[in-house]
Amino acid sequence: MKKLLLGLSAFFFSISTAFAGVTTYTFTSLNWASKVGATVCDGTTDGWVCNLPATEYTAGRNAADGRLYSCGVGVKTGTSGAGATSVQTFTDVRRVTINFCQNSSKGRGTIYVQVGENTPQRIVVNKPAASGEGVWNRDSVILYTTPETGHIKFWVECTENAIYINTISIRSASGGSSVFTTDTYQLVTDVTQLQDSDQVIFGVYQEGINYIMGYYDEYESVNNIHAIKGRYSADRSQVAADESAIYTLRITQLNGNTAYIFQDELRYEEAYLVASGGQTKNRLALWTDVVDTKTYGNYGYWSIAIENGGEAVITNLGNSRSTIIQYNASNNPTLFACYADRSQTPVCLYRRVPALGNVPAIVAPMVNFGTTIKSSDERTIEINANLLTADITASLKQGNIFTLSASTLDRDGDILTISYANAAPGHYRDTLVLTSGETVSETAILLNLQRQLTVAEAVQSEDYAIVFLNDVVVIKKYDNYIYVRDETGSMLLFDRGDGVSGKRYGANLKAGDPLSGVTGRFINYFGVPEISPTEQFRVGTNTEVLPEPAPAVIDSADVCRYLVLENAVVNGWTSLTYNGQEYAVANKFNLSSFDTGVPTRTFVIVSYDYDVVTLYIVRQEPASGQGLDSTNATPQPRLILRNGIFMVETPTGLFTMDGKRQE
Repeated sequence: MKKLLLGLSAFFFSISTAFAGVTTYTFTSLNWASKVGATVCDGTTDGWVCNLPATEYTAGRNAADGRLYSCGVGVKTGTSGAGATSVQTFTDVRRVTINFCQNSSKGRGTIYVQVGENTPQRIVVNKPAASGEGVWNRDSVILYTTPETGHIKFWVECTENAIYINTISIRSASGGSSVFTTDTYQLVTDVTQLQDSDQVIFGVYQEGINYIMGYYDEYESVNNIHAIKGRYSADRSQVAADESAIYTLRITQLNGNTAYIFQDELRYEEAYLVASGGQTKNRLALWTDVVDTKTYGNYGYWSIAIENGGEAVITNLGNSRSTIIQYNASNNPTLFACYADRSQTPVCLYRRVPALGNVPAIVAPMVNFGTTIKSSDERTIEINANLLTADITASLKQGNIFTLSASTLDRDGDILTISYANAAPGHYRDTLVLTSGETVSETAILLNLQRQLTVAEAVQSEDYAIVFLNDVVVIKKYDNYIYVRDETGSMLLFDRGDGVSGKRYGANLKAGDPLSGVTGRFINYFGVPEISPTEQFRVGTNTEVLPEPAPAVIDSADVCRYLVLENAVVNGWTSLTYNGQEYAVANKFNLSSFDTGVPTRTFVIVSYDYDVVTLYIVRQEPASGQGLDSTNATPQPRLILRNGIFMVETPTGLFTMDGKRQE
């Protein structure tokens, strides 16, 4: 990989006093063998000496949603008391962090940590709050008001099932350097963060979809670029580096405006990301030039806008119809391509931030509460530091919505909780300022707080806006079409699925199911207001759902409503007459036949297809005081007048009076 030098917002200063460091051990075998970063401990001058054998070590595994967790070394009730002692002596120990997990729903006991001959400190481990939560690694921190010196000893007294120790981090005067020994890829939240020659990774801007854009490979996907698994941090502010996904960003000018070029220099050098769909296709590819004067125009140039704290709208500046890079969650396999509108899952960008090295610095992740309806919330982040001699002060530039759990943090890093309470809907932004001596770091805090909307309010949203819907009830479900309503109106949920498992959010829904927690992107699709859900909603107890009486005239204002038409006459497969007016009909729900030529109570869903009000027939019943003639199940020949000419309509087609078929 080519290494590119990037600027750091940190100041160098003369180190005149001793600084502490962080040493993190990861346990790798049943006898508590360990490693520090990429260095394997030798067990003689460093490492750990075990006091009892432990059991059930596993090296770690990935969960289905992409999060990494490790069981580490397991101490069961039968091996209670197992632990180890460090070979190394640590001076002025001020903090010990234990990273551990349990079984899925069990695991209780106590973890003890002792420094030298001092009094052991303990961490009480209770059963997980909910089934399934125990497998996720988490940290417990022991703080020493008075620094202690000596060998580190730990052991686990297990009273139920098992407790697994993954890592131990020791902050001390004799510790190693900070953990910033590798490059990181950080979420881009503002276009001003992008620099020429940045190395970037295309991610997916939706929680739970852990894919990134791979490199162009004609054996994988000739016309688009395939998705590969990505490892995101829990808050999605970082993604793990993957050389199969890294592109180099070039910043240039096009027609007097800033433009961007994505170059795949790691594999092909002279190859560039282009929109190559012409006027008919949704295509994203890698070609050897950025301009095609005959067909595609400036198809290697892009504009970039950042919305919602990280959503990247990357638009091609060439001539192709489809220009916006998005992730297609419904394609099999999933892929990245260009689309004419923002109908697919949006993407985001991550830029490489190089390892700090021997530089005094403070690093904190961006705090992005995202788009939410929670009027109160909090996020806990880890503040990391490198080569500092003074503790860190934490403050906010604005301080009008967010609050901090502490104003002073440990000079070698600490945890900090950022919260807000009882906030009103709105867009909020603040800056977290961290200072240690002359070293200063700033990071953004973002919140887009929305309120739940009624259907009537939701259908007035701008296209592609994120919408949180009030409770609604299903009035009709067909395939991935879910028609819903509340007291204010009706609309469509277009269920694309979660993009990971291939399952739709509403796969098992039926009419009468009440839904809560519906969240998604809105679009007015040729007159039909719809939301594409982006997360799983909740389903309540099924109730009967009744149709609404049809108005005298049905028009576009009735779109998505579930209506009953009294004394409607279905003319055939394509039209019906109601109150003397003819309406287009579509057999959307695949009925085997229509009862035609007689008045019926006809139940319909109203749609609006390309400027034409179209009725989707759900079912028919006899009109009041009438029974349906079963012989009408198959349309019978009848005489109709079309464009001033009499014709015969039969089950097999439309004919003139002299028997000629009309197309």
